[in-house]
Amino acid sequence: MTRSQFPPDPYARPQRPVRQAPGDSHRSALVVALIGAAATIVAALIGLFVQLSGDVEQRASGPSLGGASPASDAPDTSVVPRSSVPPSTPAASGASGGADGPAAPTPTAPTPTAPTPVGLPEEFLGRWQGYAEEVDATSTDHYRVTVELDQGALRGQVGNVHYAMESSDCYGTVTLTAVGGTDQVILGESIQSGNCITNGRITLTLRPGDTVDFAYESTKRDGTRQSVRAGLERVA
Repeated sequence: MTRSQFPPDPYARPQRPVRQAPGDSHRSALVVALIGAAATIVAALIGLFVQLSGDVEQRASGPSLGGASPASDAPDTSVVPRSSVPPSTPAASGASGGADGPAAPTPTAPTPTAPTPVGLPEEFLGRWQGYAEEVDATSTDHYRVTVELDQGALRGQVGNVHYAMESSDCYGTVTLTAVGGTDQVILGESIQSGNCITNGRITLTLRPGDTVDFAYESTKRDGTRQSVRAGLERVA
């Protein structure tokens, strides 16, 4: 079979071959190079990230001891707990002697001693009697005084007193208020009956030969001072 021949189109424009511009090949090469460089940078960043992640995990798990794995559950025997180490004390370190010499003796606390109770000294025990002279602002009087003392503690009742006067007999009790060693005591007087001043103070001072000096001081209702002096002897 023969192919039909068509006459050429007198109006058709002649076809020219397409020519590639010289700059297109350079742009293609530049794009390929940029893509390759970007791929290299991305690969390097990925590698650096992986390495940093591994370092962080290793620090978090801690270094292994003696070649053991960080995840090993075996206890660490190379570190002794602080609670198992007995504290070092001077007494313990010096107990065995050694280079520092023999151990020093352990001081002992002094044994507390009970305070000595303060009471009426034995030298004042008994019955004391004598004649007193009373002096006040208006008159002087004389009468017999008797003091009986028994054992007793400070601020406690230790005896009684009796004033035998012509106008009245006065009876009262005496309380130990102070002790001046073994040779002096101070008594508080409280009259229970008789026409006498209710309260007063008596000072007794020991003298040789079983005698005491008796000194009484008080204030009357009118505000004047009253004093009584006597020398008493032990009668019982």
